[in-house]
Amino acid sequence: MRQGNQVDQGRLGRALGVLVAVVILTTAGLALGQQRYDLEDGGWVAQPVHSPGSPEGELDAVRKLIAQGEGKKAKHAADDWIEKHDEHALLPEAYLVRGDANVTREHFFKSLFDYEYVIREFSGSEQFHTALRREFELAKLFAGGKNRRLWGMRILPATDEAEEILVRIQERSPGSELGEQASIMLADYYFDKPQMDSAAEAYDLFLVNYPQSEQREWAMLRLIQANLARFKGPRFDATGLIDAGQRLKTFRADYPASAERIGVGALLIRIDESLAMRDMIAAGWHIKRKQELSAIYLYQRVVVDYPQTAAAQDAVRQLQAMGAPVLPSPPEVSPEPYLTLPADEPAAEMVPAAVDNVVPVAAKTQPELADTSATMMPAATAPLDGVTEGVESLDPSVTQPDVSQVQEDVSAATQGSEALTQPATEPDVDIPLTQPEKP
Repeated sequence: MRQGNQVDQGRLGRALGVLVAVVILTTAGLALGQQRYDLEDGGWVAQPVHSPGSPEGELDAVRKLIAQGEGKKAKHAADDWIEKHDEHALLPEAYLVRGDANVTREHFFKSLFDYEYVIREFSGSEQFHTALRREFELAKLFAGGKNRRLWGMRILPATDEAEEILVRIQERSPGSELGEQASIMLADYYFDKPQMDSAAEAYDLFLVNYPQSEQREWAMLRLIQANLARFKGPRFDATGLIDAGQRLKTFRADYPASAERIGVGALLIRIDESLAMRDMIAAGWHIKRKQELSAIYLYQRVVVDYPQTAAAQDAVRQLQAMGAPVLPSPPEVSPEPYLTLPADEPAAEMVPAAVDNVVPVAAKTQPELADTSATMMPAATAPLDGVTEGVESLDPSVTQPDVSQVQEDVSAATQGSEALTQPATEPDVDIPLTQPEKP
């Protein structure tokens, strides 16, 4: 089990010493002017040593002052370098070095301005992640109780700055290891305050953003504890208690050994007891106002939803005293059909009448089919009438088509279609055609 974030002055001093040591160790190689080696694909490669008068050499001299603990001199030297080389490629490194110089002087809040400038203005540089890491270390100091300076004294709390830094790290480096550390640290900070509403929200956000994290079990357990702590009693809102019950069931399914160790079953029974007591209090409120039906409904719901609780036994006694059934009656199924018919027209008489006019095709006789075809064919030849009528208006000088030949072709076509749809004994149907008058 983790310990809280409350630390004494000795622990703050050790944390500060570690932070300063990290800054010094990362810059000591260059600061002392020694040969530096970097690990590359082919192994350790010697890096060139810059001349003292070059911009790179001047920046190495600033690092040397930081390594020697001369924070104030290093800060002034970094100011001069930035003023002279405001367009140099090493400008992000210079701002980072000046922030480190302020950390050496224990001016932590001032160092944030340089780190923040690197993050905002040089997000594509390699110093971006280094500045984020520096801010994370400062957030740990502020969240642990380190105050800001005011009139030379550390009397201003910096917990708000710690919260803001941790939130920004998650926004600027989502899905990263540093973002994960900032997320769980912020949730633990809220839990230790204690600010249970904010803690529950922070742990829930951590589980959503980092579902495969090694700290998922820890975050789930803390989220359950935060939700339980949000419940103030059966007379108040039970949202946190309901959410805690659901999270406990998920925790038991994902981590059965840990669930057995902490007694998830007993916790679920206690949650049911609290929820049942909440309904019992509500039922008593209805009884005082002589709303017995509402009270009976709530008592019966306690018996059905929470049968293993002591409140369920009290609900049974209350229902028996009121002369009401212990369990709610099942809903009655209406014998009426979905479609209610008039009393004077039984269904047995209406159904045949509704289908009298529906006759299968196979049941029709051949004459009936012939009548149907005869009534349909004139409609099919209607366009031909329009064609022949239009011929009358043509110019007489133009040679007209042989209408008799057209009539014979149409008759042959219609007779062929009748042969497919009608029996052989079906009489032919005459197709009247209007012949144009010769000019």
